[in-house]
Parts: sequence; C-alpha cells; structure tokens
Amino acid sequence: MNYLLDSNTFIEAKNRYYNMKVCPAYWDWLLRANGKSQLCSIDMVLDELVPGKDELADWANQNKHVFHPVDDEATQSNFQTIVALLPAFPNMKPGAIEDL
Repeated sequence: MNYLLDSNTFIEAKNRYYNMKVCPAYWDWLLRANGKSQLCSIDMVLDELVPGKDELADWANQNKHVFHPVDDEATQSNFQTIVALLPAFPNMKPGAIEDL
C-alpha cells in the first residue's frame, strides 16, 4: 500500500471537495485504487464513519474491504513502536499521547 487514509480524508472529501452526488468519480477512484493495492484505510476509521448515518456511512458499510483490521500481532507491535517514539516530537498537542 502506498497510502493509508484517515477519517478526515473521507469526511472532508464528502463535505467539501468531492460530494458523493456531485463527484461520484472520486469515490469510484478510491475503490479502483484500493483494488490495485494503492490505498486503504483501517477498521478504526470505519468505526468512526459508520455512526454518521449519512451517505458516507452507507458508502463505508458497502465497501468494508477498504478498511483493514489492525488487531494482528505484527500491527500491534508496530503501534507500540510508534507510540514509544511520540514523546520525541515536541509539537504534539497536550494530551494527544494519552488519547492513544
């Protein structure tokens, strides 16, 4: 995968630049790019999008294959490595590390 999309990528696209009714080609492109293993997202993003009960929630539910699980041992180990590095970044917002 070249790109891992966060929640805001989907939300901002829907709300601002690529409304699902105005620009369905963007949403089709996301699916094509995912099919080519160029981009994906994770199940925590899916969990964030689905409660919206809007067209984005519907799209996410219909395309769950875009959202990969992160509960495997290798991913969790990498999460631990990343979290351990975060204190080295002084520009982190107060409380951000505690939210992880």
